[in-house]
Amino acid sequence: MHYLCIVAKTGLILGSNLDDKFNYLKGAKALLECNVGKIVAMSSFYASPPWGYKSQNEYVNQVLIIETSKTPEQLLEKNLLIEKVLGRERSENGYTDRTIDVDILFYDDLIMDEEKLILPHPRLHLRRFCLAPLQDVLPKWYHPQLELTIEKLVANCEDKSDLKKVDAI
Repeated sequence: MHYLCIVAKTGLILGSNLDDKFNYLKGAKALLECNVGKIVAMSSFYASPPWGYKSQNEYVNQVLIIETSKTPEQLLEKNLLIEKVLGRERSENGYTDRTIDVDILFYDDLIMDEEKLILPHPRLHLRRFCLAPLQDVLPKWYHPQLELTIEKLVANCEDKSDLKKVDAI
């Protein structure tokens, strides 16, 4: 019997602003590779202030491009499980400091608007900490809904928060 296995290219952003940030990012990458698919590209690490709330804890973010046979819904489930395994505690109060955050930026060129998942990520174009690392790994990426290249999204982004490349410790 033959089975058809569809492989999608997805962009994920990892972020951490608590404790050993690089260790949480490393752990998330290992769990993603075991449970989601093959990592085919990784951006540089970027440090940035929190977005959407106040905190003294700076974030470290990295974008991964992964080839996966998971559906978008399965991918979301795996991401949430990985966050839980790595100590992520969710709050009813919105944005808070976290050990790890794993967000789906895009899934191929799929446009999706479901209760639990919107693709591409609805705030992707508003966040420099997403756009800069995405530009590292997919400079020709085209937002299927906004119909703009990553270059245009970066140029149009109103987020002027301080963002700097950092080396892993």
